[in-house]
Amino acid sequence: MRHVSQATYFILAVAGVSLLAGGCSGNAASSAGGPFAGQTLYVFNWSDYIDPGLIPEFERRTGAHVQYDNYSNESELETKMLAGGGGYDVIFPSDANLRVLTKKELLAEIDRSQLPNWKNLDPKFLDPPHDPGNRHSVPYFWGTVAVGIRTDHVTEAVKGFEVLFDERYRGRITMLDDPENAVAICMLYLGFPMNSTDDDHLAKVAELLANQRPLVQSYTADAFKEKLIKGEAWVALGWSGDILQAREQEPRVRAVVPETGTMIWVDSMCIPKDAANPKLAYAFIDFLLDADVAARNANFVKYASPNLAARSRIKPELLDDPSIYPPPQVIERCQWLEDKGAAIAKIERVWEQIRN
Repeated sequence: MRHVSQATYFILAVAGVSLLAGGCSGNAASSAGGPFAGQTLYVFNWSDYIDPGLIPEFERRTGAHVQYDNYSNESELETKMLAGGGGYDVIFPSDANLRVLTKKELLAEIDRSQLPNWKNLDPKFLDPPHDPGNRHSVPYFWGTVAVGIRTDHVTEAVKGFEVLFDERYRGRITMLDDPENAVAICMLYLGFPMNSTDDDHLAKVAELLANQRPLVQSYTADAFKEKLIKGEAWVALGWSGDILQAREQEPRVRAVVPETGTMIWVDSMCIPKDAANPKLAYAFIDFLLDADVAARNANFVKYASPNLAARSRIKPELLDDPSIYPPPQVIERCQWLEDKGAAIAKIERVWEQIRN
């Protein structure tokens, strides 16, 4: 779920299945005539969502070229896939994207025999409610919906979502431009079940969002990061990793994961059913599952990795940061988005009233 621009790319090879099964710390020989020489891998991913050094490394190892395109919100990916897939071999859908694409039968089933590094994944992030048994998905990063604040302007203790509705920050608040996520956060703030579609609950959410609207500077899927950095926004609802990326550039940015719990999500790697080069797609996914590669990626992106084998190689300051890896008692209070079925239309109607 999540991110802004940086045209980078990646991949790797698996001769037959995996060139890197034994590890990928720079001792595999690169070759212009590698196992995928002359081939091109087409990747569609969120922006700012990979260590840029991994793309050329994968290209050196495989001899392949990676065409790496970015999108900045879920609707871009869905629109592209529903219109014919765009010719991509690997995509990175969110939980919500994955449900839609699976229902439309647009994703290939994952053949784990072609992913020797599957064993590196933490079982806690397998078999999610949005893809039981991981039939169509491979976990990439996980995180939470968090609140970003500028500590030079928000000086009181912030424990959760309350600051998003604070009159003192009128014109300095940004909200995620995403109906399901925004409504879910309002449900939590009001003390309702996060996935509720109860009419009375939705009416109260609509009232809350309507009252908040005059306080909101902008509704955005990704610009909140730059706004926090520049000080244009002082409070932002956003993805935990993006807020932490902002903190790297501006130390007065802080990420707050509500102690009462929030939404937890996993972004995944998937292969479209009509991918032209599934073998190369598996090679790329397996490369990203390698423990060393996954650790490098996590250290750069600042999102939490579902790769258990990579944990010992991730920077301790990231592992110890509760806004990246919340403590167990907070994780226990976090919830997954559930499939709303036809009731999603009720949530979308609420959002249309706020945004129009």
